[in-house]
Amino acid sequence: MAGTHLKLGLATLVVAGAAATLVIEHQTQTKLREENQSLRRQIAQLQADNESLSNRAARAKSTRAPRLPAPPMRLTDQPNASSTEGLPSTNLYARLKGKDLKLTPEQVESYLKANRRSATSLLAACSATGDPALREEAMQKYPHDPQVDLDAASKKDASPEERRQWLDAFKESAPENALANYLSALDYFKAGQTDQAVREIVAASDKPQFQDYRTDRIQALEEVLSAACPVAEAEALAMYNTTLQPAPGSLRELGHDMIDLANSYRQAGDEASAQAALQIAANLGQNYATGSTADEPLITQLAGLNVELDALGAMNPNSPYGSGQTVQDQINQLAQQKAALKEGVPQVDLLQQTMTDQDWISYSDRCKSFGEAAADRWLLGKYGPH
Repeated sequence: MAGTHLKLGLATLVVAGAAATLVIEHQTQTKLREENQSLRRQIAQLQADNESLSNRAARAKSTRAPRLPAPPMRLTDQPNASSTEGLPSTNLYARLKGKDLKLTPEQVESYLKANRRSATSLLAACSATGDPALREEAMQKYPHDPQVDLDAASKKDASPEERRQWLDAFKESAPENALANYLSALDYFKAGQTDQAVREIVAASDKPQFQDYRTDRIQALEEVLSAACPVAEAEALAMYNTTLQPAPGSLRELGHDMIDLANSYRQAGDEASAQAALQIAANLGQNYATGSTADEPLITQLAGLNVELDALGAMNPNSPYGSGQTVQDQINQLAQQKAALKEGVPQVDLLQQTMTDQDWISYSDRCKSFGEAAADRWLLGKYGPH
């Protein structure tokens, strides 16, 4: 009897072990299938992104430069710089909007000392304190730093000569950054120097980068504000008070300058140069919408889409554009992208009112790492209806 019980016990253990093995194998296979599906989706997305980038590169490469000298331009009224279809302010932004951002020199001194008064830390401390002497120190110590050059060229009280000096310095300190040439072109357009503006636009078309250093500025401002604010408030204040350089309205104004230039070429009977100017304006919108990183905010992406849509709207809608497409096809695609970007904004705005400080930190980190659209999807997935 004892032997029988022992045999039955051993048989039970063997069956149980086999069942456990089958369960583990099933779980492993399920996990592998999920991972494979995820990898397939990522590969498909990468293929789509590569195809889109290839089409853009082909269009940019095939764009001929408008002839020079350019004909006289008749400038149209530019849109208000604030009318860039900005997104509604969140509850946290609204609550902190009136909060005094200005820190005392004593509050930022330890931060400056820890960062050895670097260019980025001096600019962040200037933003946090409002002390222009810190910007002047950065300009004197780091005249060849691209962030310093961009900040100095963007000063509201800079004279035309000073702005031109810092724009030229920006082009030298960031020779691969198309933004330097775009801003230089905008400055030349404002000065009525159209030929120089066209040369800058053509030079920008050959540059591989488009960088406004926004992430670096936000990160530095967060660090300096954390000396006086809780982490969540420091991150919110940094995102709210970090000036977009360039402002969305600035490059949309440059896009309209290119459209005006195209109209001037048309009036002079030079349709080829007109089309080249419009394609360059469309490329500007693409560069501004995508930037060189994944963290472009929605307002920047929307502004870039608007610039591209403005340029395409001045083209013949039935003319070919890209691989097997027409201009109207591209307009329709961009309109869909624009609608998709704006679709979840009202719901996100409401959900942010219920976020905890920790959730706000997570949301802010996702914005910086993966972009605002990805952060919004995370927020909708956590708080939205299921």
